[in-house]
Amino acid sequence: MFQGQRGWFCGSVSHDLRQYWVAEGGTISDPRVADFLFSCDASHPDTLRIYQSLDYIEDNATVFHACYLSAVANAEIKNSVALGHFILPPASLQKEIRRKIGSFIWEQDQHFLIEKHFIRTPVVEKQMYFPLQHYPVNNMVTGYISIDAMKKFLGELHDFIPGSSGYLAYHVQNEINMSAIKNTLKNKY
Repeated sequence: MFQGQRGWFCGSVSHDLRQYWVAEGGTISDPRVADFLFSCDASHPDTLRIYQSLDYIEDNATVFHACYLSAVANAEIKNSVALGHFILPPASLQKEIRRKIGSFIWEQDQHFLIEKHFIRTPVVEKQMYFPLQHYPVNNMVTGYISIDAMKKFLGELHDFIPGSSGYLAYHVQNEINMSAIKNTLKNKY
């Protein structure tokens, strides 16, 4: 997954997550040459040095919460985890961000809160389809599209949250007969 990529890890990041990075082909490097900067604590002295660096001030560096690695390890489709959801802002901005958007993604899921219990969860049963429940983590099942490919939209935008307003979202893993799924769902509800 991280073949040929270099990552820097703050002292706040668990040994297990560092090992996962290396096991997936990544190398650990100095922050000046790293492709990714990972931390679990915006107030940690290591991370503060990054936030105070010229690279960070000039928008040439971004710090990501290391729970991104845990999310990738536990995702059925590895490249479906959106890295942008794991940007770790400086501690001085976090209160204001929480006030505007609510809790950060790593604060919402118990998997992320207890890093010491980092475990790759086995897939017990392959389903043909499954509800997308953990928005926004698995709303990126197909990856991002280029903004250039999107049509211009005039009007007000609202977040889509699966399960609200009577709508559900499903990810279909294999090409299957959609009418059979629809009939199953109609009978279920």
